[in-house]
Amino acid sequence: MIIAALALVTQPVLLPKYRESDAFIYSDGRVERVVKVNRGMVTWSGLSGQSYVRSHNFVEPIAKWRSQAGVGKRTIFGKPLALWPFAGPKSTRFRVVTETRRKPEAGWKRSVTLWTCQTLKPRQVTLALGSYATIPFKCDRYSATNMRLLERIEWDYAPDIGHYVRRSSIDYIRSTKRTVELIATLTGPAASRRRLAAIARAVRKQSYKIDPPESSSQ
Repeated sequence: MIIAALALVTQPVLLPKYRESDAFIYSDGRVERVVKVNRGMVTWSGLSGQSYVRSHNFVEPIAKWRSQAGVGKRTIFGKPLALWPFAGPKSTRFRVVTETRRKPEAGWKRSVTLWTCQTLKPRQVTLALGSYATIPFKCDRYSATNMRLLERIEWDYAPDIGHYVRRSSIDYIRSTKRTVELIATLTGPAASRRRLAAIARAVRKQSYKIDPPESSSQ
């Protein structure tokens, strides 16, 4: 209901809390699983087994990762947590220093970007998964050298699920736009690797049947 979305303005919404074995499947077939929660940081893994670490605050970029292309880490200067708890529109700015290297013996390559983020008025969104009252979070990422706008990212966070149900991004360098939606959430024994893989395959084939909204967050 629209009334439910507007009611969020006066009801503080806290930072998401994730639990080990929580899993989320998206409209592009991507799977994210929580494998560890420690001191405000969450270790996520896809079905390929590669993992990465990021804050409970999903607007913050990935903090640590390892892939076939090498390893990377980020340091944030500023207060991205100033957006929480949500009780009305807020904004914040922070700087992100990214360091990457392809091999252990190689030196670190460093880059710096500036971020401006804000929360917007709650709104109702309707997806295949159901209809939800959401809080939009929007971030713009700029080059620190010439202040060129590099990317705009927007999330629709659904407090009823404790995760975002839609993520849209515009890459101004490549002139591309991408939107993914949450298709299913699983946790505990239900979030077995075998079941997650089966759902992901069905999503990629566009043959996955969405559960009714009242059972979709189980």
